Amino acid sequence: SLPFAMTHGSAMSLARRSALFAVRRLVWHNVRCCGAPKALAAFPRPRRMASAPHPGISPENPNFVDLPALVKQLCDELPPHPAVGAPINGAVVARVKEVLQQTRLNPREWEQHAVYRRGRYTRNIVGYSPNQFIALLLCWEKGQQSPIHDHSGAHCFIKMLSGQLRERKFAWAADGTVGAEVMEEAPVLDASKLEKSVSFMHDSLGLHRIENPSSTEVAVSLHIYSPPFRECLVFPPTGGTPKTAPMVSIFEPESARKAAEDDASISLQDFCNKLVELRSEDGVKANLHAVLDYLVSAEMTDLEWASYASPAHFSEFYPVQHIIHCDDDFSVVVTCWSPGQKVPPHTVGRGRMMWLKVMHGNLLFQEFSPGLFPWESDVERQTELAEGSSSFLEECGVRMHDLKNISDTEPAVSIQVFSPPLTSFTFHSEKGTERRDLPRIVAQGPAGMESLSARSMGRTAGRWFLSFRGLQSLLNEEFSRPEWKPNTIATLLTKAVLNPQEWRERLSNAVPQQHPWEAAATTWPKHVLVAQDKHYTIILSYWGSSPERSVAIEGGTGMSWTLVLEGELEEQAVNLGNEGPAVVRSSVLKEESCSFLSSFETSGAASADIVERSHSSETPCVSLHVYHPPLPEAWLKG
Repeated sequence: SLPFAMTHGSAMSLARRSALFAVRRLVWHNVRCCGAPKALAAFPRPRRMASAPHPGISPENPNFVDLPALVKQLCDELPPHPAVGAPINGAVVARVKEVLQQTRLNPREWEQHAVYRRGRYTRNIVGYSPNQFIALLLCWEKGQQSPIHDHSGAHCFIKMLSGQLRERKFAWAADGTVGAEVMEEAPVLDASKLEKSVSFMHDSLGLHRIENPSSTEVAVSLHIYSPPFRECLVFPPTGGTPKTAPMVSIFEPESARKAAEDDASISLQDFCNKLVELRSEDGVKANLHAVLDYLVSAEMTDLEWASYASPAHFSEFYPVQHIIHCDDDFSVVVTCWSPGQKVPPHTVGRGRMMWLKVMHGNLLFQEFSPGLFPWESDVERQTELAEGSSSFLEECGVRMHDLKNISDTEPAVSIQVFSPPLTSFTFHSEKGTERRDLPRIVAQGPAGMESLSARSMGRTAGRWFLSFRGLQSLLNEEFSRPEWKPNTIATLLTKAVLNPQEWRERLSNAVPQQHPWEAAATTWPKHVLVAQDKHYTIILSYWGSSPERSVAIEGGTGMSWTLVLEGELEEQAVNLGNEGPAVVRSSVLKEESCSFLSSFETSGAASADIVERSHSSETPCVSLHVYHPPLPEAWLKG
């Protein structure tokens, strides 16, 4: 049966709607007057109905990815073992610039790594491949600039994420100092223009200085250095001897204890493999002590120290926590602590277990007594965790606690294991609540990272930054299961964070279409086909920005999931019983909330023969809808 929708829902009786449902007519109508929607006013003029997925990738058809996917792509494109001081590889430079120019990262993802300081710009690690490259997020306050510097023989790529930067280039003087500024118009890198968003620099091209020319806007740029380097030369602008400046933390753990020196020890890679074996046996609960036993035996190899806890992994601002393994039952997190650093008070969630091993240094674990806020509670228990110690901390799931590097002079490194998996923390402080997702920094990690599924997302505590393509991949994986679960789809949509740039670009292709039987003053609601699969249809809908009430009514669509991407959407579920239509659920869907409705008897869903959705606000609303079974071709072509 076909879905349908009618206008003027507030003036239409339920009996009339019931009759319309019997006819099964497909009608989409928008009750507000025509006019350019405010949220789409800056978009290119619509030309045609969008279809999905977009074929190929080009600057006109950007590649929407998350940071781990970009790091993996860079790992594939850059030479695996680049030599320091190697000449420019033209083919590699062209390809990496193309990749970066096409790339559109989700601002909600990279903003979590952004740190601003008034006195200087900051560098924050977001990607790493040992001996191959490092990816740093650089944050520039208004008017800030770098010194004139070289790149220690590395290839340097810059990708603008926000704002503008100006690049000034200088020649080398014969004596190895800075020469004259290259007299050409200093290029301005601009995040809003793809063709001007990427730059490349190499020592053979001279020296440069980067500056934020704006007095009103901050700027954020992504820098790729291949190979990674620990220090560079900075040059006085008036000439003179250059000085060596560190590019990474001065702190480096002494990895004196090596796995190879102890026959009973296992590498971190082997430890993660053991976790995979455990989850295939009797379940996590039955293997609590086995996890601890394996963790006690785990030691990091030289390569693992270089991959997960090199000087580049230590920040002067906060402990760097990153995931190295995640599957349906476990996540493994490496934390690099500079001296004196701590994580704010937090819990890891009721029913979640944590194992912790201190690989280097000494940590302090503090539990707070029950209270409204941790800063209003007393520390109830303190435990010093010495280097080499391993602990099982079950109560941390419900008790507020924090962790701190005790030393004011030495760094620390720890390994945490969570089950069910944890991929984000919610920290509490007097400034409020902060949610921080745990990144995957390292390009080549232990096994398990590539096996993520819609079901593993359901067990993790965290958000997942997805493109439409990534969402389709997870939906395909779940619907292909003989025992697929509707609630898994709902959880997937709830935890998915889609890139606003992507769905706004899709909406820019929507065509306002008129009803043939209506006056020219009314239009169909804006809707874009994102994907049509044998199992499902994905529709993106724009509800406008008018105080006039816009209503859509549909029926006979089987199962439907609705995710509100922006704004608010009212939703009513109506059943057509023997005694007449009855509203079985009425709700207001807030931004990032998800609903699941079904015309079938399905666990976890409100039963609905007819669904009415409406919007009446000057704040625009955008929603994503997944239908199973897929909508008929007649509806999509209509």
